[in-house]
Amino acid sequence: MNLIRYWRRIDSTLLLTVLGLGIISLMIISSATHANIGHTGQYDFLMKQGIFLAGGLVIAGASIYFDYRKLLKFIPALFVINLVMLLVVKFAGASALGAQRWIQIGPFTLQPSEFAKLIMIICLARLLSRGRDKGGYRTWKSLIPVAALMFAPTLLIFIQPDLGTSLVFASITFGMLYICGLNMKLVRHALIALVVVFPLIWFFVLHSYQKMRILVLFNPSVDPYGSGYHVIQSKISIGSGGFLGQGLFEGTQSQLNFLPENHTDFIFSVIGEELGFIGAVFVLFLYFLLLYRALMISRSSGDTFGSLLACGIFSMWLFQIFINVGMTLGIMPVTGIPLPFMSYGGSALLMNLLCAGLLMNIYLRRKKLMFD
Repeated sequence: MNLIRYWRRIDSTLLLTVLGLGIISLMIISSATHANIGHTGQYDFLMKQGIFLAGGLVIAGASIYFDYRKLLKFIPALFVINLVMLLVVKFAGASALGAQRWIQIGPFTLQPSEFAKLIMIICLARLLSRGRDKGGYRTWKSLIPVAALMFAPTLLIFIQPDLGTSLVFASITFGMLYICGLNMKLVRHALIALVVVFPLIWFFVLHSYQKMRILVLFNPSVDPYGSGYHVIQSKISIGSGGFLGQGLFEGTQSQLNFLPENHTDFIFSVIGEELGFIGAVFVLFLYFLLLYRALMISRSSGDTFGSLLACGIFSMWLFQIFINVGMTLGIMPVTGIPLPFMSYGGSALLMNLLCAGLLMNIYLRRKKLMFD
C-alpha cells in the first residue's frame, strides 16, 4: 500500500520528460555510431548507453524511498569520497584526448568529475542553508566559507584539465547563492575584477587549445582544420537538416564521419541534421519542461535544504544545456560539456538520473506523508 502511495505522488511530468530524453538519446546515438564498425561492435555504444539508462532508472527509482534529508549526516563523508576520487584520477586515471578524467573499471570508464557535480550540490546546499538562515550573503566575508568548500574540488578538476566542468561548478554556486540573497554588487565587482585579470589568465592559466577555442568562437576559419573544424562541421550539419531533417540514419555529415564527436559533445548537431528544426525544437521543449519542473520543485520544497538541492540541479542543467546547444550553433566556445540525458556517457547519464530521482524525492516530501 505504501509503495502505491509513493508512486501516486511522484512528478509524472518530470518522469515522462526524462524517459523521453532517454529514448531520443538512444535513437540518436544509434544513428550516430551504427556505421562505426571497428574494434567495438556495431551497436556497442547503444548497448552501453542502454545499460546505464536502465540501471540508472532503477537506482533513481529506488532512491525515492530514501528521505533526502538524511543526506545531511553523510555530507562530510561524501565530500571526502569526492576528493579521494578526484585525487585517484589525477594520479592513476586513464587519459583520452589530452585529458586525464577517467578511471577504468573493466569494460566501463568512470568519470568522477560528473558525480562531483551532484556531491558538491549536496554539500553546498547544507552550507548555504545555514548561511541563509543567518541573513544571506551580502559581503565578501560571508562568501569565504563557500569559496573554501568549492576550492579543492574545482582545482582538482581544472588541472585534469577540464575547464568545462569547472565552469559548471561556478554556475551551480552562483545559482544557489542567488536564491540565498546574494548581493549583486559583489557579482558586478567580481566581473570587473575578472576583466582586469583576464590578460593574466590568458597568458598564464589557459592552455593553448583553450585559447584557440575562444578564438574560433569569433572566427572558426582561424583554424579550420583544427579547433574550428568541429564548429564548422556542426553548423553545416544543423543547417543541412532544414525544417524536417534528412531522416534518422540519413544525415550525411554524421553518417560519413565529417562531424567529430557526433555521439557525445555534438549530438545536438545530429538531432538538427536528421530530425530538422521540428526535432530540435521538440528536444528543446523537453528541456524546458525539465528545467521548469526543477524550478517548481525548488519553489515548493518544504525546507531550505531541499529547495537549494533542486536549485543546484536546475542551475547545472540550465548551464550545460545552454553551453552545449550554443556550442553546436557556434555562439559558445567548445568546452566539452555534455548535453544532459542526451550525450553518450555512462557517468553523466547516471549522475543526471540520480539528480532526477533526487528531484522526485524532494517533490514527494514537500508535505509530510501519512502512511497507513
